[in-house]
Order: sequence, then C-alpha cells, then structure tokens
Amino acid sequence: MVGGRARALPALLVLGLSACGGGNAAAPSTDAAFTADGSGVEASVSQGADASNAQGVDSGSNAGVGDGSSAGTAADGGDAGLWRPFDDTSPWNTPIAADASIDPDSGSLVSDLASIPGQTTLWINIQQYSVPVYWVDSTTTAEQTVSASLGGTGFRTGAASDSVSAGTGLAPIPSGAMPAAGTDKHLCIVDRTAHTEWGFWDADDSTGSWTAGEASTMDLSGSGVRPPTAMSPWWAGQGPRACGYPLIAGLITTGDIQAGTIRHALVFAYPHIESRYYVPPASSAQGTTSEALPTRGIPCGGHLQLDPSLNVTSLGLSSGGLMIARALQTYGAFVGDFSGAVNFYADASPTAQAFWSTGTLANSDAAPIPLDRFRVLTIGMPYDNMN
Repeated sequence: MVGGRARALPALLVLGLSACGGGNAAAPSTDAAFTADGSGVEASVSQGADASNAQGVDSGSNAGVGDGSSAGTAADGGDAGLWRPFDDTSPWNTPIAADASIDPDSGSLVSDLASIPGQTTLWINIQQYSVPVYWVDSTTTAEQTVSASLGGTGFRTGAASDSVSAGTGLAPIPSGAMPAAGTDKHLCIVDRTAHTEWGFWDADDSTGSWTAGEASTMDLSGSGVRPPTAMSPWWAGQGPRACGYPLIAGLITTGDIQAGTIRHALVFAYPHIESRYYVPPASSAQGTTSEALPTRGIPCGGHLQLDPSLNVTSLGLSSGGLMIARALQTYGAFVGDFSGAVNFYADASPTAQAFWSTGTLANSDAAPIPLDRFRVLTIGMPYDNMN
C-alpha cells in the first residue's frame, strides 16, 4: 500500500507538515510541505508493496483476540463490539434517514470516484497507512512525554492556552506501542473508561523519546466532532487526520467484526478528495496535491452511502465484507483523507493484525462492492480553508 496526504493549515500559520493516506502498490506516494494557503510544493516518493502481517507485542492484548476464539475484554477493545465511541446522536453513530437528500452533483462525483485509473475497487488499509489502536487504563499506564510540531485541544491540558503550535504534552503510551507503517505514522491510544483518545499523526520514538507532527485528545463520550478551524481558536479544530477526525472515528475494529455488525459510519479516503474545502463532521481541509485539487471531488466531511436498495448478499462478499457493505447502507462513510487508493481503514495494531490474519478480514474483502452504486448525500455550504 502506498499513498500521500498533506494537512491544510489556516492562513495564520506556516508549518512544514506532510503525511499520506494509503493506496495500492501501483500508486506513487505524494508527500508535500505546505505553506499556510495549503498550496504546497509536492515531492513524489515511490513506496514499496504491502508489508506482511508481521506480529509484534501489544501490551494491551488479551488472549482470544489474536485467534478470534474469544470476544476479549475491555483491555483490547474486543467485548463483542458492544462499545463504540461517541454518543448515539453523533454523526458517526446516526443511521441515514430513509428520505435523506442526495447532492445535486452526486452522479458526477460518483462517476469520478468510480473511474480513477488503476483505483476502481475498494481496499481496506490494514498493514500500512492505517491506525493501530492501543487500549489502555490511563490510571495505571505510565505517561510518556510527546513533543509535537502542532497540538490540538487537550494536548497540553492545564497549560494557559492548552495549545498554540509546537510544544510538549503527556500521553499514556504503553510500552511496545508502535505507530502505523507508512508515512502517516498514526498512533491511537484509547481509554474507554475515561472516554478519551490520544491521537497522533507522524508519531515516532526511534530516538528514544516520542515526537509527533500533530497531537490532540478527543472526548469519546461526546459527538466526536471538533469545531471548524475557521473558528477561534483555530487549533481546536486540528486532529490527527487531514480532515480533523479523531483516529478511532470510522475505524473497523476487531470488536465490530466479533459482534457481527458494524454500528457506525466508516472513514473513507481516495485520490480525488477535494482540497481546501470541508464540511462537518470534518473540522479542517485536505491540502492541495497533484491529485487532491480544489476544483473536483468530495470535500472533507462529505457523506457517502451505498445504495440501500442494492442486494449486498448477491455480491459474493466475505462475512467481513458483508458487514462493511451493510454499514455503508445504514451509516455510510465520511470522506476523511487523501489516499493513493479508494479505501477504508481497519485497526492496524499487532493484536488486531493477528486477528485479521486468521482470515477474519483481508485487504480485498470490500472489493466486490461496486463503486458506481454509491451516492453522495447533500454536502451543504462548505468552509473555505483560505478564509
């Protein structure tokens, strides 16, 4: 998997930040350093093919999760999928109404989505460019100091201004935790009892101390939606994804699959995401690249739905693929990032990868879902990252 993604920043700040979403092995990665207007100077870097499901040590793991024989416990997020982040009224957890309005440009947007050369089937990022989740008890997990180039809400809790730009903060990162393979290097720490996510983009501890390109927390008992970066303070809208989402939002977890149903919307990425503009639940915009342009595509926060009249049992899907298809009909997917492929994301932690590798979920399990049977719900008035 390869891909490229860049963060679009408000006009009052100039930072050199770059990241990627993920794609198939035929697509080049495009990482860029972006100025305040999000235009950037692009550099292309070719990445290798998918890494194998190499296993590691997950300090939050529990017997049964790796082999799929048990629903697990709260330590690994596997209690039969009964837990989901955010409240029931969150856009991530709200079923799409039967009379939901369709965007006037849905036809052309979906036509573009379904016809990107070399990217005409759905992919699930697992081994690279996804999000490893580590489930912790923050009252007993030792806190690590993280130095971040950009901090969002909660990164420096207790500081006079919470966060402004670069700084340090504390997070309960367990021993042995590893950021995702690939240039995004996401890392997600979740304490379900404390209803808190510590989310990082471009996380690294190769020097013996943790650094990150972006770091922020999220209250998982609320809506899961950050305020727009267009509002003051702008940094409150910054999150570890290009579109500002918390990392747990829209992620396929082992608990989802063990429960036999995905009870939330998914997060979606593709090469032709519209840059510069965003709509809630997104709180920030994708930066402009050679593929992500302000003149085409669905913006951050755009809501896709798989045609609810489609008989998904006729598609020859695996059990995991069928759960994904049904979730896309019921809850849909929110555009959340640029990627070199058309893809969703599954938990990439070593414990989860061990579970997926038993045949529970594979990269191609969503491939039979036809891209041309999606529709785009009404987008509404977008925020302009340039303003």
